[in-house]
Amino acid sequence: MSFALLVFASFPVLFGQTLHFAPASAPPGGSVEIEISLKSPKGEEPSTLQWQTTIPLANVGTLEETDPGPAARAAGKAVSCAVRSKTAETYTTRCILFGGQDSVNDGVIAILKLKIAPDAPRGPFRIRVDEALAVYKDLKRVPIDPTETTVTVK
Repeated sequence: MSFALLVFASFPVLFGQTLHFAPASAPPGGSVEIEISLKSPKGEEPSTLQWQTTIPLANVGTLEETDPGPAARAAGKAVSCAVRSKTAETYTTRCILFGGQDSVNDGVIAILKLKIAPDAPRGPFRIRVDEALAVYKDLKRVPIDPTETTVTVK
């Protein structure tokens, strides 16, 4: 076993981009703002990002909007989201962060604004993000691992 640890430790660990959604809370009928942050390896900042967000309908009344965060605005980017699919349980939006050739530095790239359903059950629910991609200036596309966050209805 120590040999396996030695071999693993001798190779550099490479990390790609990650998206992080901050947890949030609100009362039934209230609004939440969820910050979406990007973390990239030094020198590998993307110029465009795309992600898909799945939200449970039992908890969220409406998706109010998604605004660019400070890191996106500093790079001259905009955010556009559209409903991709809707089932009895969830709806899924596809968002793209785009505009210009500048790379996006680490930090808050978008703010997801949701209205909690007035009859939402109290307690936590999950918002899942998947099918995320980072796109570089040379149009190279790199997938980003799925992530999720918890929103608590108080």
